[in-house]
Amino acid sequence: MLPKKYRLEPKNLQKIYKEGKKFRGEYGMLVVKELNINNPQFAFVVSKKIGNAVQRHKMTRLLRQITTEFLTKVEDSKLASQYIAFKYSDNYEELKKEYLKQLKDAFRIA
Repeated sequence: MLPKKYRLEPKNLQKIYKEGKKFRGEYGMLVVKELNINNPQFAFVVSKKIGNAVQRHKMTRLLRQITTEFLTKVEDSKLASQYIAFKYSDNYEELKKEYLKQLKDAFRIA
C-alpha cells in the first residue's frame, strides 16, 4: 500500500488527464502534470475491460509495488501521475520494465 502522502486525490484525476503529458506503453499510459504539492503523488486506474476483479487487483498491486521501489529516487518531485492500464499483465518483470521506463521519461522531463 502506498503511504497516504503519495496517493493522488480523485478530484485531481480529470485535471491531470486533460492537461498532463502522456507516455504510452504496451500495458498502459502514464499521465503526469506538475501540481503545487510537497511530494510526488500517484493514482492507478484499471478498467473493468481488463479481466476479472482478481486480475485487476493483481495489476494494481504490482503497479503499487513498482512505484514504492521508485519513490526513493524522486522524493523531492512535485509531479502528480496517473497510470491508466489498457492490457493485463501478470509478468512482474515485463510490467516493471515498461512502467519504470515511462516513469523515468516523465520525471526526467519535469
